[in-house]
Amino acid sequence: MKREPQDWPLAVVFDLDGTLIDSAHDLADALNYTMSLRGHAPFPVPQVKEMVGGGIPKLVERALRAHGVPEVELLPLAADFLNYYRDNLVRRTTLYDGAAELLETLKCEGRRLGLCTNKQHQFTVEIAEQLGIAKYFGAINGEREDQARKPAPAPLLSVLHALGVRPENAVMVGDSSADVECAKAAGAVPVAVRYGYARVSPDELGAAAVIDHLLDLPDCLASLRPAKE
Repeated sequence: MKREPQDWPLAVVFDLDGTLIDSAHDLADALNYTMSLRGHAPFPVPQVKEMVGGGIPKLVERALRAHGVPEVELLPLAADFLNYYRDNLVRRTTLYDGAAELLETLKCEGRRLGLCTNKQHQFTVEIAEQLGIAKYFGAINGEREDQARKPAPAPLLSVLHALGVRPENAVMVGDSSADVECAKAAGAVPVAVRYGYARVSPDELGAAAVIDHLLDLPDCLASLRPAKE
């Protein structure tokens, strides 16, 4: 039965990488291109997935540590990564199964949708547009120089402010501890996915619920309650 728009939660905010999109191959390509410029060996995609989270500078930093390279090289490597990635945002990136269907369902239910990620803001907007999902979001917030990254609550609070929804009326869906902690700090309810890039078991992240598939989310929402009643 279709729920009325006023049903809780009023808003659902999503992380991007590892939650709505599988970008690991394009991230791996950009990282390995960058590493090759310095003569470093490439990383397999599964290892890159374990490094994702916290933005591109953090990804490069983890790669440097894996190769035992001093962090003094971080900035030029990050710049090379960004230059390559900018031209190859969705060469091999795809939506996870059920993503478009889920967004359409939530929109039809009257829920306000947002996107909150540590990926650079312009890249986030371009990827959402190229994959055909930008139209679903009333607010998109990617990494910006003047804004703290998740797990700080500021990015999520900014999205919710733009959507006109109080945190206690929102759910944040993501794949990492940063997403869960961001939601908790903001006063929203966190939901974790099991298929993403988390470096620890999603069941250990402390989310209010964990789902195996995006299309499990509607039933999951029906079982949840606001963080503050």
